[in-house]
Amino acid sequence: MRYLAAHAQHIGARRYQQDSLGLADPLNRTFMAHGGFLAVLCDGMGGMEHGDVASETAVRTFLDAYAHKTPGESIPAALERSARAANQQVIEAALKLGLKEGVGTTLVAAALHSGSLYFISVGDSAVYHVRGGELIMVNRPHVFANLLDQAADRGQISRSEAARHPERESLTSFIGIHDLQEIDRNLEPRPVAAGETVLLASDGMFKTLEAPEILACLSGHPQSWPQNLVWRTLDRRHPAQDNVTVVSITPDSGALGEWAPQPPHTTPMAPPEAVPAAAVPEKRWVLAAVFLLLMAAAFSGLWYFSAR
Repeated sequence: MRYLAAHAQHIGARRYQQDSLGLADPLNRTFMAHGGFLAVLCDGMGGMEHGDVASETAVRTFLDAYAHKTPGESIPAALERSARAANQQVIEAALKLGLKEGVGTTLVAAALHSGSLYFISVGDSAVYHVRGGELIMVNRPHVFANLLDQAADRGQISRSEAARHPERESLTSFIGIHDLQEIDRNLEPRPVAAGETVLLASDGMFKTLEAPEILACLSGHPQSWPQNLVWRTLDRRHPAQDNVTVVSITPDSGALGEWAPQPPHTTPMAPPEAVPAAAVPEKRWVLAAVFLLLMAAAFSGLWYFSAR
């Protein structure tokens, strides 16, 4: 079984590219026999300084840590160990930079091995499984919306209040946090057949495109999908377009053939300098433990604390 990988990326309307990605060496057959084919994507948090440093550090550390997997270590265990190693290195990078508030990044990674998908996720980037024309998000974003919806279930706030809350999309977990507790991963293998595809995406794509638009891009050779999705995102010409990155991995038994990249069909976005800084919203994070304590204490309302 071979793995066809592809990726595409654009800075959007931002001044800096804070998304980073990495792929395992597809020629290392000995390692792939027990570790599978690995891809990782990190989206640096623009609300903190040096989001690019955080994402690059996390990707590099994650790949290096996963490369030390032994045949006796399970893939889920290796993924979690690598995520925690990345978390520690990002914290240390912040200390070296003298940043009191630290630096942060989301992280999603997928390892395909023997017809199965194993993933790990911290933050709000996405892991999708594409099969039979269906797009399935397999990870759960770590955002404050989860706590808001739980508060609504308990009757502490209304559904409309939960839906309209200004911190709904703020992160409750990320790489670079000192107490990393929220990690999403699968322990049981998720079957992925030849010809099906796993997509990793930063929120610059899936928070810009609606589901039908994403599905419309998933035609033709799977290795064309990342570029199709980036082009479609840019075609929306959102004035505050976030960095956008998409990675695809497709197990192939040889039926898909080779993919010939096509030239861009869209007009490039205006230079980042054309977008006022105030018009560009940044990714924010929240302290979930504090929220939980305050929500438990405040039956009649919802208090919150946030930091950028």
